[in-house]
Amino acid sequence: MIGYLRRDRWSPYVVGLFIGLLLTVMFAGGYQLGVSSGVARIGALIKQSFSEVGNKDYFGKALSDRIIFNWKIVFIIGLFLGAFIASKLTKGAPPKKNTIWEGAFGTSKIKRYVAAFIGGALILFGARLANGCTSGHAISGGAQLSITSWVFMLALFGAAIPVSFGLYRKTRRQ
Repeated sequence: MIGYLRRDRWSPYVVGLFIGLLLTVMFAGGYQLGVSSGVARIGALIKQSFSEVGNKDYFGKALSDRIIFNWKIVFIIGLFLGAFIASKLTKGAPPKKNTIWEGAFGTSKIKRYVAAFIGGALILFGARLANGCTSGHAISGGAQLSITSWVFMLALFGAAIPVSFGLYRKTRRQ
């Protein structure tokens, strides 16, 4: 088993199977898979440490159950820990990163970090606007055959594919 975990790449079928099993367990417990509401909860906890959080404002809704450290926050911490452990288990030299970015935009780390921050902020804003993140809509909502989730997925791919081709057109010509 540990040998499989040390591979540079895992089978998407095996990973998909485990995501499906996790989703089944979560559904059985009355929960849905997703992270954007957990991120909103962390933001609410940070805001609460500096000022009052009202019941009717955005952050008040994120803290409506009055439990400070719930499963959503544990799930987000687990994502970071799992990624860290996976990076330590993988043997061999890490793959060359950012080759597509460098081909299109250059090697400036500041430029890449600013773009990553802005992109992350836009994704989080969009996830909250759509009332769920990509994993929440695509995995949980898609498994429940939710119309809004399927519309979300179609819009996501309908926008992401042309934008990525437009942004990275310089690297395709080389």
